[in-house]
Amino acid sequence: MRALKFLFLEDSSTDLELIQRELKRGGVEYIPVHVQDRDEYLRAIEDEKPDFIFSDYSLPNFDGLSALTIAKEQCPTTPFIFVSGTYGEDAAIQTLTRGATDYVLKDRLVKLVPALRRAIREIEEHKALRRAEQEKFEIEEQLRQSQKVEAMGFLAGAMAHEINNPIMAIIDYAQLISKGEMDIDKAQKIASKIKQEGERISVMVKDLLRFARQEKAAFEPVSVFALISKTRSIAEQRLKMSRIQLDLDIHPDLPSVMCKEGQILQVLLNLINNGIDALNQRYPEYDENKRMIITAKPEEIGGKPWVRITVEDLGSGIPQEIGKSIFNTFFTTKGADKGTGLGLSVSLGIVKEHGGFLSFESASNEYTRFFLDLPAV
Repeated sequence: MRALKFLFLEDSSTDLELIQRELKRGGVEYIPVHVQDRDEYLRAIEDEKPDFIFSDYSLPNFDGLSALTIAKEQCPTTPFIFVSGTYGEDAAIQTLTRGATDYVLKDRLVKLVPALRRAIREIEEHKALRRAEQEKFEIEEQLRQSQKVEAMGFLAGAMAHEINNPIMAIIDYAQLISKGEMDIDKAQKIASKIKQEGERISVMVKDLLRFARQEKAAFEPVSVFALISKTRSIAEQRLKMSRIQLDLDIHPDLPSVMCKEGQILQVLLNLINNGIDALNQRYPEYDENKRMIITAKPEEIGGKPWVRITVEDLGSGIPQEIGKSIFNTFFTTKGADKGTGLGLSVSLGIVKEHGGFLSFESASNEYTRFFLDLPAV
């Protein structure tokens, strides 16, 4: 372990010697850097990158509070301990309020090493907490991506079936042209149809790829209408294959929401995929009641503007006895080949990260409504 670098802001050589002697008596190994005024202090912070700062409270041409302010600006995570001979209760409260780590009186230097060790322990605890938070974040990202791949599997299967039709049409048109038996006008019309079918395939693939991309985007204002439109475009092929009617009821004056677009698309697609499964369970074949409704309207929560998106299906519903478990990680009522149980737990985590709420209400064999509430811009 490398020796720590201590920066001492102290104008008295006698006091500095006493402070360093106390540290040595406590068995503390360190590299000392001594400064006495503002210019030296600024250079030392920039050049030496100290691990700890020990500062007197009162100096002839400088003061400890100014030194603390500079430290919080230049090296905010570096512990700052006041070691002073003139230190009243008001000054102690003021320094701690401004971010000082601790303070020790020069006539009680026996408290210096314990204060230092407390600070070191806090640093280690903060590092451990940051590591734990980073590991938690990485696991959550892996779960989100795993769930996204699962959702893509359902969507890609439906898309492959849908893409087959325009591909067959392109092949037929190409065969007609290759015979060389048609006039230029007819060939141009067929070429135009080939272009249309190719563009249709391109849109389908681009929508799926956009959803599949692992996102690192920042939060930004996004139109709710655009979110729902993209969701419908991506899920359209699976809805068609299941012969489900999708109705939209979107308020014309909806505000935007601050979000990571790809993540909210993932939430909406999870809800739609679950709705499709519930409708297929209740209505294996076509039925006029095989419907899904997405509504979006402005709300007010706590005096602030919000947007509520409701995804409703008239499917098999959620039995009351499992309603409390549906947001649990890996909980699923589907077979192993139908899902991993990540969809709703991942969706709930995403919505919480956005400062929103995800809730539901359901009646068995009647309906299920999921409510996605997001703060408006």
